[in-house]
Amino acid sequence: MDNLTERDKQAEELSREILVLARNTIIVNLRFMDRAVGNFRCIPNMNYGFAGGSGYVIYSPWTLIMSYKQDQNLVARNLLHSVLHSVFRHNYIGRGIDRMMWDLATDIAVEDSINGLGRGFLETKRQKDQAEVTAMLRERLTHLTAERIYSYLCSGSVSMTKCYEWSEIFAGDQHDLWYGGGPSDQVITSEIDLRELWEDISRRMQTELELFSGDTGALTQNLKSVNRVRYNYTEFLKRFGIHSETIRLSEEEFDNNYYTYGIDLYGNIPLIEPLEYKDQKNIRDFVIAIDTSGSVKGEVVQKFVQHTHDILAGQNVFDTHTNLYIIQCDDEIRDVAVIKSDSDFDSYFSTREIKGLGRTDFRPVFDYVGKLLEERKLTDLRGLLYFTDGQGRFPEKYPGYDTAFIIHSDSINDVWVPDWAMKVEMQTEEIMKL
Repeated sequence: MDNLTERDKQAEELSREILVLARNTIIVNLRFMDRAVGNFRCIPNMNYGFAGGSGYVIYSPWTLIMSYKQDQNLVARNLLHSVLHSVFRHNYIGRGIDRMMWDLATDIAVEDSINGLGRGFLETKRQKDQAEVTAMLRERLTHLTAERIYSYLCSGSVSMTKCYEWSEIFAGDQHDLWYGGGPSDQVITSEIDLRELWEDISRRMQTELELFSGDTGALTQNLKSVNRVRYNYTEFLKRFGIHSETIRLSEEEFDNNYYTYGIDLYGNIPLIEPLEYKDQKNIRDFVIAIDTSGSVKGEVVQKFVQHTHDILAGQNVFDTHTNLYIIQCDDEIRDVAVIKSDSDFDSYFSTREIKGLGRTDFRPVFDYVGKLLEERKLTDLRGLLYFTDGQGRFPEKYPGYDTAFIIHSDSINDVWVPDWAMKVEMQTEEIMKL
């Protein structure tokens, strides 16, 4: 730092020593944090208090010294707080985020993860103030990940007064850098490289915890949540389209100049004929099964089915031979709709009604589809898409056609499906944002 007084230089040197002690303490006591802490940069700057960015923190030496004087554990805790924000990738923020609510949600998730470690060198006064809040949230949300806490806060379930109070007791660093970026001379690594680095650090940390360290509570839950493979459902659904020849002029492959030149030169004889066949994706035979058991919420089903309809309708996947079956089933078949055109689809969705709400058994749907195949009502089955929470009885054998289970689950734990089936897991907030 330029233009520093002698006292500022002394403060900077002392703050570095304090940070080295804090970093070493974390690594010695939490071996699984060594790579994360080792890649985390600490940059002194008199214009910042203690502000975390993507893989770094910019701090005021004087602020750091005052924190250490207040509580010797506070620097290590605040440093770990900032490091975990990067591990959980909290700084990568989508558009339209409520900044205050996201800041609070991420702070709660991080502080709860730290508290769950139960290490004496991280104990500070604020964790005692946090206990009542996290206990209440856990009763309502079970797992305290930033996304779940954020959705809960944005629902209006917590007053603004309470949110301001909680912001004080859960804060460990400033988040300004998340929204505006750090000083250009301080950040020397591209944002893409930083994101890839911290994704890799996060996944390796999760693997190490699962293999060697046992369950570390909220920390493991947050790692599982952030590292969960997220699929683009729209793209996944499009993969079920099949290539078929459709009698249609192929504008991309037809040169109109040669065609009109032949007409002019030879009368009614074109020099080149237009290609009538164009390769495009169409659905011929396809089944969408909807789990309408009591464990699957009606509004979530409605949103999922509506989005599925919008994707298919928008892709012009229907041709003259389409057979699209939409089956509602809990522990038995409750409703079957056969869709052969866009107008059939529109009519079905304008009058749709969720039927069932009993227990879950997937086998009746597969039995029903098996009969349709035997009766040759389905002659070109592309696949079966089953929307469910995954808590039901599966067929014992591969049915002979592609099957994908779209698992609606807010649990951190993995949901098992048979080896012969594909699986996409989606949480409630993901489905409701479709």
